[in-house]
Amino acid sequence: MLFKGLVLLFYFIFSVCFSQGKVDGVAAIVGKNVVLHSDVLQQAQFVAMDKQIDPSKKPYLFEQIYLSTLDNIINQYAVLDAAAKDTNIVVSNDDVDRALNQQIDDFIFKAGSEELFLEMAGMSMRQIKADYWQDIRDMMIVERFQYSKIQNVDVSRIEVLQFYNSFKDSIPSSPEKYSFSIIEIPFSAGDKSDKITINFLKELKGKIQSNIASFDSIAQIYSQDPGSAPTGGYLGFTPRGALVKEYEEVAYSMEVGEISDPIKSDFGYHLIKLLDKQGEKISTQHILRITVYSDEDKTQIYNSVYDIYSQTTGHPSIFDSLSNTYSKKYKNSSGKYSNFPVSRIPSYIFTQLELLNFDELSQPIEVDNGYLLVYFYDYQKEFVPDIDNSWDLIYKYAKQKKQNIFFTNWVKNIKANIYIKIFDG
Repeated sequence: MLFKGLVLLFYFIFSVCFSQGKVDGVAAIVGKNVVLHSDVLQQAQFVAMDKQIDPSKKPYLFEQIYLSTLDNIINQYAVLDAAAKDTNIVVSNDDVDRALNQQIDDFIFKAGSEELFLEMAGMSMRQIKADYWQDIRDMMIVERFQYSKIQNVDVSRIEVLQFYNSFKDSIPSSPEKYSFSIIEIPFSAGDKSDKITINFLKELKGKIQSNIASFDSIAQIYSQDPGSAPTGGYLGFTPRGALVKEYEEVAYSMEVGEISDPIKSDFGYHLIKLLDKQGEKISTQHILRITVYSDEDKTQIYNSVYDIYSQTTGHPSIFDSLSNTYSKKYKNSSGKYSNFPVSRIPSYIFTQLELLNFDELSQPIEVDNGYLLVYFYDYQKEFVPDIDNSWDLIYKYAKQKKQNIFFTNWVKNIKANIYIKIFDG
């Protein structure tokens, strides 16, 4: 569905869906696009959750949210239809990839790690990116098209003052914010632990090749891939690019019937058996073993994190550079966060910030998945914006309101030339 995006993905990960009051069907048709009741409900449920409205207790109010959401989706499709005809609006694949990765990185930070994020999502990273790539692209096209229409709409000083006098009681307060950086090093198996796993898989390979047991039975007993272990490790035919790079590089180089040596990927170590090869597709089965880190491994990781602490205390620029490096490497909460609202800071990080002084670096802190360091830079108290302390912000609000009115009227005009049919629920 158009624009369900990762915001809704995050909603479904962290909450339980409300029971649906409508049978799924077509809610509306906009040009060549079909809007389903279930898709409208998904967005309406998110809005209700954000406003702390229980649909079962306030059905009339939720019905109004549903209708408003449906109208918003219709508008989005109408704008996308117009944007698609504007040859000046260009969104490259790289632009979409960057935007999608940024969204995902934000949710990984909220979840605490990539592993926890994927566990809560119930999908692989590859599947998440495939499912939401087009939605992000459509969203970017609409945003750029909208900007092209409103970029010349501005407000005068008088209009800013008029806006403030009319809406000063409803201008939201600026929340308390923190500026800080994080380096998080996850627990991982060391060489000794890896060797134990590799030797175990080699023993299993020996049993299979000696006909002591079949690949299928060994996979059912020992494989730690919950998706394929019950069926003997079979993955079926997969096109090139569907599996992780390390796995495919070996599998495509094998002969049919051959069993590989242990191969390492982000998931662990694999024994791969090539069953068939047809052009750019292969049929394989595998045995996965996940390497478990030992207490000795944890100690080594602590020591490495403490070394970073020792070398970067009093050197925030070096710390920030390292945090960016580890963010790219581990895809976890590592990174620099400037003027970050308290509401978006995970509790385990906020607890550390409260204990630190300005420009202070914490010692290594053990969390569920590793050790982290927090460098606390600055703090901003909550305050109510006015024309004296926040002229730029009030100007921004006034300009946005004028632009929204302009664009809303423009959308009404283009909808008159698009086929739109709304079906009763």
